[in-house]
Amino acid sequence: MFFAIIFFNDSFVNIVSITFTALIFIELLNVFTEVNRLKFKMIMSVIFTVVIYIGSIAFFRNYFDASYITMKFMFKVLVITTICWLPIHILKKIVEKIDPSEEAKVKKS
Repeated sequence: MFFAIIFFNDSFVNIVSITFTALIFIELLNVFTEVNRLKFKMIMSVIFTVVIYIGSIAFFRNYFDASYITMKFMFKVLVITTICWLPIHILKKIVEKIDPSEEAKVKKS
């Protein structure tokens, strides 16, 4: 929310669309961070999630201002998503490298 308010201070009315969009992308990235192997069902569920989100924008016009979704909007959402997700992902990779799980140790040897 903090980054959304900083980046989109000129459009406080659309803060719900901004934070909801960033939240969806962050959660999808969290799924990809936690899984070890991608499966077809997982990829299809991510695609289905994005399709449902786009559909919700189309059907719930009272909550989403579709005219506000531009390339500038998407770039700012991408920046917010990256700022929120990337540090946690990098920290997780560092911890895995320094202190690997028992499963990773067995696989390595």
